[in-house]
Amino acid sequence: MGLALFGSFIFIALQGSPKSLPDSSAVQAVTEIIALEGSSFANARRLLDDTDYQALCSNPDLRRLAQRLRNDRKQLALTWISSLQNDLIRLWRFRRFLIQRGVPSSMSEELRTLQALSLSLVLLSFIRLSIRAAGPFALPRATRQAGQLVDSMSTGAALVLGRIPVAGWAEIERSWVKSAA
Repeated sequence: MGLALFGSFIFIALQGSPKSLPDSSAVQAVTEIIALEGSSFANARRLLDDTDYQALCSNPDLRRLAQRLRNDRKQLALTWISSLQNDLIRLWRFRRFLIQRGVPSSMSEELRTLQALSLSLVLLSFIRLSIRAAGPFALPRATRQAGQLVDSMSTGAALVLGRIPVAGWAEIERSWVKSAA
């Protein structure tokens, strides 16, 4: 079973990205319907920048402050990664919500979505482990790009939402809020 799933994920990955992009209004609607906490954080670059830390470490009198800064940044980075993981799950649930409401989706699209979700959660878990083990400055580039995982999942949800007429989006939002409460 595991080999079959792995083989299907490889097959889907080799097919490439989706052929169409969602309408920008659908992307905007998804971000309005779903509160995405982690992806709305705009200062990931600053959070993971070690310039302040290095400057503090260069002064022996400020090393304790540098260590406190490192620990604070570590906690903030871990909180941000947790928010990104929650955003991914929220987007996947919203997509499932739309499919359950009768929005058409192919089996290959569903498998691609499951693959993207799984790989994204694994990558975020790896980043979380690296932050715990080596600190917030260990993998800054990979960590900064973690927000893009949520953006791609958001695009997938917007593709599905775009299959519904715009007039029905308000009803979808109301139903989503009721079901999420």
